[in-house]
Amino acid sequence: MAVSWKWMVLGGILVFAFCMLILTQITPVPAPRDRLVIMMNGTIYTDPDHKTETLLIGNGIVRAAGVDPGAYPGADIIDLKGAFAYPGFHDSHVHLLESGYAFSSNCSLYGATDARSIAAIVGPIAASLPPGEPMLGAGFSLEDYNGWSLEDLAQIDAVTGDRPVFLGDWLGHNAILNSAAMRVCNITEKTQAPPGGIIVRENGTPTGMMRESAMAPAGNVLFPLFPDAVIEPVTLQFLQTWASYGYTSVNDLMAMPAGRMLRPDLMQKLEREGKLPVRVHYFYTIASLEEVDDALAFVGNDTDMVRFVGLKIFIDGAYAGGQANTSWMNAKGNYGLAYVYPDDSHGASYNINRIVARADDLGLNVHYHVQGDEAIELVLNALENQSARRGGLKSTHTFLHLAFPTDQQIARMQNLGDHVAMSVQPAFWKLENDLTRYYGNRSFEAYPLKKFFESGIPVGISTDLPTSPLSQSPPTVIAGISTTGGGDPGHHPPLTIRHVIAGLTVGSAATTPSRDIGRLRPGYKADIVVYDTDLFTVSPGQFTENYPRVLATYVNGVKVYGA
Repeated sequence: MAVSWKWMVLGGILVFAFCMLILTQITPVPAPRDRLVIMMNGTIYTDPDHKTETLLIGNGIVRAAGVDPGAYPGADIIDLKGAFAYPGFHDSHVHLLESGYAFSSNCSLYGATDARSIAAIVGPIAASLPPGEPMLGAGFSLEDYNGWSLEDLAQIDAVTGDRPVFLGDWLGHNAILNSAAMRVCNITEKTQAPPGGIIVRENGTPTGMMRESAMAPAGNVLFPLFPDAVIEPVTLQFLQTWASYGYTSVNDLMAMPAGRMLRPDLMQKLEREGKLPVRVHYFYTIASLEEVDDALAFVGNDTDMVRFVGLKIFIDGAYAGGQANTSWMNAKGNYGLAYVYPDDSHGASYNINRIVARADDLGLNVHYHVQGDEAIELVLNALENQSARRGGLKSTHTFLHLAFPTDQQIARMQNLGDHVAMSVQPAFWKLENDLTRYYGNRSFEAYPLKKFFESGIPVGISTDLPTSPLSQSPPTVIAGISTTGGGDPGHHPPLTIRHVIAGLTVGSAATTPSRDIGRLRPGYKADIVVYDTDLFTVSPGQFTENYPRVLATYVNGVKVYGA
């Protein structure tokens, strides 16, 4: 399959050639230095509240802070030359491997809003690929997903022929299959969608529009057809771009509602070859109780750079697609949708209480996709039931996205103590600022991020690429959005820069089992990002993609990116 690097990104069209320009400065990732290293001649923040002037590093680990360089005459020196260093940033929810899949065919659909515009992009790309070879694309957006018709399907079929084609939308929660893909996946008039899914039909016939969990039966068939040789080059470019932004580790979900894209072996291969520029924490996404135990196969197989987090499960649908599961009726006259239930009404497999109890008993950390207050309520009830049953929770449970929480729900999370964390996307303040068609004026209540940070619950910050565009993924852009309330401080009380740095370091680290990242204290990994300007001194309106500027990124005390 041909791979091209040029693709468009939502929100001001960026070309991948820009990334290629940056990535010429990415260096191979050697093993941690065996010799002692001293970072000096600058300001080093060991966490969001403390700083030092020197840092002693040995074998990739922070040994001490505030040391006298003269006491280590043989040490190598990292001269900051007046710059400012921070613990390496951690993206607590991102889809870099999945983006490697989605853009492997060079099929970027950002800006396409109907069958005609989608077909216009897909047609020439499909024609350039070998006959019958499967094809992926991503990025389209529709005003009415349920209105996708057989006539729309015919327009896609006309330009794709007999090759299986899977086209995901910008949310990652809806997909178009052409007729060839539906044949491969055996999707017919008799196919029933799993809980939380919708197969859009016309007179009983599937139109190819698969919504939410209905995508998974197709994705789990189609995604394994793509070999590493196709996925690896594109994924590596995304990983290198994240290193250039100052991220030293990520939570890569390795799945979407469309199914699992689980390839930790590919990441470990990159690590062995000295090519992996950021730490990758990965997940096993489940949809039912029976799948919980399957995740145990990944326990105990961690390497230094590739680490297993635990489970991820969808509780409800996409907020930006009008599918957040709320206790109140949305502007479309429904309550969104649910993937799981509080009882056995849809079978024991989809009982969230049973799923939470089994995962926690096994000590598996769980990340929950919750975008409505009713979805949050389902998880909180299950966690409280489990805590009462066994006298406290065993593992860490992370709430993702967290749209429309109530103050009472935040207080209940506090009561669960250290076993609860959050992961949020400040960029959604801007990206999802036009959803009154689904939620009316309540849309402005969706993400009360300042309340989260003031609650004392660990809060990680993430990009959720490709839902958020590349242009909103650099930490400095996130800082600009966060500290200005997304340009709408009346509806979104702004965060402080301390909130942002904490969210990108200690907060995000708390969403993982790793206890050696997120700080620069003795025993922690020497994962570091260096800026030319102190982030704490920048006014909210001054942050841009290139200001302050990343000068270097270090993993295990070794430079993986240099400006």
